Amino acid sequence: MQNFFSFSPTEISGAVVIFNILLASGISLIIAFTHKKTHSGLSYSSSFFATVVLVGVITCVILIIVQNNVFGALGILGAFALIRFRTIIKETRDIAFVFFSLAEGAAVGLNHYSTAIISTPLICLLAYILYKFNFGSKSASKFVLIISTRSPLNEESFREQFKQRKIGLALLNSKKLQDNSLEYVFSVQAKDMTIVNKTINEISPSHSITKHDLISGRESVDY
Repeated sequence: MQNFFSFSPTEISGAVVIFNILLASGISLIIAFTHKKTHSGLSYSSSFFATVVLVGVITCVILIIVQNNVFGALGILGAFALIRFRTIIKETRDIAFVFFSLAEGAAVGLNHYSTAIISTPLICLLAYILYKFNFGSKSASKFVLIISTRSPLNEESFREQFKQRKIGLALLNSKKLQDNSLEYVFSVQAKDMTIVNKTINEISPSHSITKHDLISGRESVDY
């Protein structure tokens, strides 16, 4: 018990192990909550939240074990090489949060406390800013419009009516349904969805449109 509360740099005491695990848990929770706050779409999973937390803590423990021990590091690397991850991550951004938690866990495990404590809020803030302002998005104003008509659509007239309202329109697909109605799929570019909906409602009678669906392209990869 004499060395339990010893923070000597030459050995890992019980107090250091407990402190590192608690700090890694707290930092990993902050990362997981940031991911939850900035996640969009329908593919969010509570198990991923737990994964982010556990990855940080486990990484911390691994780095505590292999400190200054090359043979121990090689042994653990060989053991982990047997593990194969088969879970498909639908959003590439989720991978960044896994590595974020892993990096912070490694920092705590190696006793780089200032690095972990300073970098965590800064990276979380960056993630929130990227989410809030939707940096890098090219599809914020793009939509997919699906319409059903009773008779063949006059595409030239249909496209001209959208053009008058400064809405970009491009035909993606058209097909005949079993009930002899026709279905058209368009790529639409406009400032917001309400403008497109209003336009469709106004021109539906003149083009025999029986049904229409408008899908936002912004979150199309998140389902």
